[in-house]
This record gives sequence, structure tokens and C-alpha cells, in this order.
Amino acid sequence: MTRPIEVRLLGRADVEALCPSPAELQTIVETGLAAHGRGEVVLPPKAHLVLDDMFNGHFNILPAWVGPIGGPVDRAGVKVVGDYVDNWRHGLPSEVGVFTLYEPRTGVPLAIMDATASTWWRTGAVTAAGVARLARQDPAVVAHIGARGSAFSNLRQIATVRTIRAVRINSKRRESAERLAARVRSELGLSVEVFDTAAQAVEGADVIVEATRLEQPEVLIPASAVKPGALVVTYGWKMATDPLITQRASKIVVDDWAQCTHGGALHPLIASGWLTRDRLHAEIGEIVAGRRPGREAGDDVIVYWHRGFGVSDVVLGHAIYERALARGRGQTFRLLDAAEE
Repeated sequence: MTRPIEVRLLGRADVEALCPSPAELQTIVETGLAAHGRGEVVLPPKAHLVLDDMFNGHFNILPAWVGPIGGPVDRAGVKVVGDYVDNWRHGLPSEVGVFTLYEPRTGVPLAIMDATASTWWRTGAVTAAGVARLARQDPAVVAHIGARGSAFSNLRQIATVRTIRAVRINSKRRESAERLAARVRSELGLSVEVFDTAAQAVEGADVIVEATRLEQPEVLIPASAVKPGALVVTYGWKMATDPLITQRASKIVVDDWAQCTHGGALHPLIASGWLTRDRLHAEIGEIVAGRRPGREAGDDVIVYWHRGFGVSDVVLGHAIYERALARGRGQTFRLLDAAEE
């Protein structure tokens, strides 16, 4: 007898209704980071279907398996997310994603869910995991360069792990920067100022988050604007920081070295031969798992480069799926009917 297989479908409204609180989200995502730091994951570097020359966009494909996620449960998953910089012209988010969750012992799919908002959420939590461990402990002035989907989640999650004194925002499109600023004031109650240039925004900031979507490398953040003791977080598609910032940093931390060798914000430094595995201080999971130290000297500049990986999607997708089961949220469809064999 072949047993039936039912798959749960969770649309954007379902996923948003099941969103963990910022503190819960931070714990969930850091569980995945720690598993990565302990080597309890299978993580192929994410792949890309590059269509930028035709449509100014591409697809990212992120597979992962994560070992025990609370008790004996383990899960596998694959996310496919489009990254289309001109989607705002069509009334669409720049990132639109779908995540599939699997039972790894049988290969049976458990859920198909929207991954647009959850991509933003988990990105913010990965950013904040670095801020919690790599930024100075005093209240921070945070500069955020870029105002796309993950920008608000970055700031919300940073506010979960650190007191924010003020926020500075710069974006290529002034209207998107103003919209983000209004939301941060309204929902987070923080003081916000919008700047015309990235260099102005980062001058003297304690935490700098670079989340741009450049089509070609361009120095938006000069080394001269980065003060001693600052944490520079970068995860844009193309390099937007002065190479001297990374070359002079006391510590360089990434999310996963293997996938960093395939592209991303600081990849030109790898391609040139300057940035090697030996130059890294750690992967963030090693720090979250307690295997490597975080910030040690107050005046050190630290660079944290995260590209995003499927581990975060799996642990968050699993949490959303479990909540959906408990609350009866979403719909199911029969993938395979029971049959005699």
C-alpha cells in the first residue's frame, strides 16, 4: 500500500499571519547559524540563473539540509527567489520567492510557501546576529544604504539586539528612502534622517549596512567615512564599499566561505587573490556557536559579509510550517493518492 502524500500550501497572507515576533525570529535563525557553525548542515553553494543582461534580474536557488532543529527533527528545503531590480516599475517587490520544505528521510514534500517576506525577515535576523556579536555594545548610530525589501527587517532586528540611537538612510531612489524612513519612525519609534549620498549617511556611524542592488561595482562607501570601531555589514549584489575598508579591517566575517567564492559583494577581493580563507576571522555560525570570539577590541573596524543561505530558509520555513499545522492555516492538496501495489 502506498500511503497518500498531502502538501500544505501557504500564501503570502498565511506566512505573514504566522510570522514570529522579532525576538522569536532571532532565536530561530540563530539556531540555524549555530548548526552551520557546528557542521550540522549540508549546504551546497547557492546557484544563480543569471538573466541580468536581458531582464535586469536573476534567480537565486538555495538548497540546504539542517540537522536537529529542536529535538530529533531535521529538515531539507529549497528556495527559489527572483531578484529583479526594476520590479518597482511593475508594482512588484524586487524579490519574489517560493520555498519548499521536505522530510529528508523519505524525500516527501511537506509544504510550498511564499518566501518573499520570509526572505526579508531571515536576512534581517542574520544581519542582527552579526551586530549582536561584532558591533560595539554602546547605543548605535545605524546607517542603512539601500531601501529595498530587507531594509526594514534589518533595522527591526538590529533594534531587537542593540539599542539604536539614530538611523541614517540613503537609497538610489529618494522616494524609497523616505518611505522606509516613515515606516521606521512609525513602527520602531526611532529617529531617522535621509541623506543624499551614502558617504554622508555613513560618516561617523557605528553600524553600516550596505544592501544595495548595483548593476556594476561602484564605491558608494569610502574608507575615509568609516570611523574606528565601526561594523560594516555588506551583502549587496555588487561591490559598493571601498576595498580599503576590508583590507584594513581587523576581522572579516562571512556566513559561508564556500559560497562566497562564487560571487557577491566582496568577491572581487577573492578573484584578485587578496581575500583567502586564511584571512577570515570566522564564519558567523562559528561565533554564534561559541567556537570563535566576536568583537574583542573597541576601536577595531570589522567587516561582516553575508550572502544569505538556505540554512536560514529551512529553519524559518520549518517554524512557519509547524505554526501552520498548529493553527490550521493554509490549504492542502493531494500530491499522491493511496494505492495498492
